[in-house]
Amino acid sequence: MKIILLKDVENLGDEGDVKTVTDGYGRNYLLPRGFATLFSKHGLTLIEQRKAKIEARREEKRQAALGLKEKLQGVNLLISMPAGDNGKLFGAVTNGVIADQLAQTHGVTIDKRHISIHGNAIKMVGIYEVKIRLLDREHATVKVEVKALEA
Repeated sequence: MKIILLKDVENLGDEGDVKTVTDGYGRNYLLPRGFATLFSKHGLTLIEQRKAKIEARREEKRQAALGLKEKLQGVNLLISMPAGDNGKLFGAVTNGVIADQLAQTHGVTIDKRHISIHGNAIKMVGIYEVKIRLLDREHATVKVEVKALEA
């Protein structure tokens, strides 16, 4: 099924893109939610007319992502968790914990699905680098220091 995206869809494309998707995905998800319309000459001309607005929104998103990247680039997070004598945490530092910590300490709201931890979770005390995806090709790296809670 050939479609024209009306909104940005993660892992598929941006507004105005022409994509080929499976019939079920298009018919059951994209079309009913208003994310896409069927490919046609009329739909293509409507997208061409809105091309300037679409490009302006893309550039605005890119500039916002670059500003956020600049803000996040120098961030060092300190997370205290209960740990044993050998440095192994009682629990783990996950994407959600890092997203919450960023929101509380720096006022930056990041979707936890955009945070990438090597090995999916931090389970030991130490210093780690965590990647945050801002846009398709824009990433920021944040240092996370995990310390043992002192009793």
